[in-house]
Amino acid sequence: MRLHYFILLLYSGVGQAQIQFADVAEMVGIDVVKDIYTIGNGISFVDFNNDGLDDLTIGTEKGKPIAFYRNIGGTFERLPALVDHQEEAKQILWVDYNNDGENDLFVATSEGISRLYRNNGNLQLEDVTQQAGLPMQSYFTYGACFGDVDRDGWLDFYMVDHDFDNRSVGNHLFRNNQDGTFSEITTSSNTSDKGKIPFCSAFFDFNNDKWPDLFTANDKLTINTLLVNIGQGVFRDVSAITNTNLRMNAMCVAIGDYDNNGWQDIYITNTPVGNALMKNLGSDYPGLLPTFAEVAAQTGTGFYGNGWASNFLDADNDCQLDLYVSGSIPGSDGISSLFYRNIGDGQFEIAEASGLEADTTASFTNAIGDFNQDGFPDIFVQNNPPFKHQLWENKGSNQSWLKIRLQGVLSNRDAVGTKIEAYIGNIYQQRYRHCGIGFLGQNTKTEIIGMDNFTTIDSLVITWPTGHIDRLFNIPANQTLFIMEGSTNHGEIEVDEDIILTVSNHNQNPDITISLFPNPATDQLNITRTSIQKAEYLIKGLQGQLIKKGQLSSLSHSIDVSSLPDQIYTIEIWTEGQQLLSRKWVKQ
Repeated sequence: MRLHYFILLLYSGVGQAQIQFADVAEMVGIDVVKDIYTIGNGISFVDFNNDGLDDLTIGTEKGKPIAFYRNIGGTFERLPALVDHQEEAKQILWVDYNNDGENDLFVATSEGISRLYRNNGNLQLEDVTQQAGLPMQSYFTYGACFGDVDRDGWLDFYMVDHDFDNRSVGNHLFRNNQDGTFSEITTSSNTSDKGKIPFCSAFFDFNNDKWPDLFTANDKLTINTLLVNIGQGVFRDVSAITNTNLRMNAMCVAIGDYDNNGWQDIYITNTPVGNALMKNLGSDYPGLLPTFAEVAAQTGTGFYGNGWASNFLDADNDCQLDLYVSGSIPGSDGISSLFYRNIGDGQFEIAEASGLEADTTASFTNAIGDFNQDGFPDIFVQNNPPFKHQLWENKGSNQSWLKIRLQGVLSNRDAVGTKIEAYIGNIYQQRYRHCGIGFLGQNTKTEIIGMDNFTTIDSLVITWPTGHIDRLFNIPANQTLFIMEGSTNHGEIEVDEDIILTVSNHNQNPDITISLFPNPATDQLNITRTSIQKAEYLIKGLQGQLIKKGQLSSLSHSIDVSSLPDQIYTIEIWTEGQQLLSRKWVKQ
């Protein structure tokens, strides 16, 4: 497999290839049957050990450990439980909340404590829930999602409370303090959304202003909620004026631009009354919010079963997002899971002879990845007993593809909230980086762009949470790109004027603060700090090699970096064997 940093051009014509899936779970080493019927458990299809292969993390019922499956090249090896989490695991999210390059683990828990496990390296996970300032009381949490609500380069998170009996609690938004701790800002951010029974939420940017907005699917006819981010992580309820205030038994939030018009749409699952597809009508005027139209019936995506998880994916890589929906009514006489193929012009059809029509299990959660690295998205499905979990391998076709891995520098390292736009001839597509999507799901961190029969993408536009834009041109098909923020601008990262980036301070002593500026730096890198007289700095390359070191002998120190090549570095500050700061910076 080729892994490149940059890219090359293309041509046009969208066709339709055969879609064919086969359940290969047992064949590749996954043999899981739950003992207890639950309303879903979390699934993560994320590469948790950073070897480039999509692994699987499977939530379990109360009293059983979370299952961790490492991808060893198209087959899976079950690892000993990495955490001793015996409560019912709902949303499972691998996330680098402290920007240290290691995947940490957040587990949303129903009728238990939702826990944050810090990765201390080599998948050594430590429960830091209390240390991080997170709640130690039990909530009825189902869904959770991470997003950088103030775009300061550090991931915040939102979790819901599905409490039938006490709707006065509301949901919770936690801001990342950049020192390994979080502070709850639910009240000041206007995000509690009390009085409802939420299942899942998702961050997305429905008005294309780069601020992550928040949609919540609410159960028991308690009206869905759309909160617009008006800047710096303060939200306003715009459900009514955007026509998204549907009263339904909503389970799931799936986000995707299914009609390739540049505006993100929402799919919401429901009871047999019918699911909802909220088409984003866009806006021609800056500052005027887009509205939505419910089009499930007219697009052929109503489902009309007990719908739970759903995800947009381009299964045949024809440049059009298809839709997969999990259902909980088993048997051939009921409506179980369905795969909707996008046939263009905003229309879908149930794909025949796809292999998925044989799926008649009771399914709740699904997640998307590419376990065999062939460029075609696969689907993992969590089922209730007596049915085993399923891994639906996408058999692929001759259609081309491009896979993209992102890494933020001044943006959060996981690049959550980044928008990818691809132009192929007269075809436009977009992807948006989520951390928590669908019903209790987490999709791969590697985005897949379908290319149909084209051999080249004309241009790729990456808009990061900082507002910085990287542009790449003439990109050959069938490869995986690693794109780091600023890599097409020689490390120069342009930050929007309306956001405030702050520097990490990993020390637990609140009396010590450290500032690093300017970033990017040209000749001098300045460091100021309080309460520390003597400290050592280490400047390292991105592979960890030591470039420069020295002593900081005063509270304000300037380092001469004029001789260093223009690229991205990290700087560490240590005193008495304790690391106080580890931060990326850019030399330009």
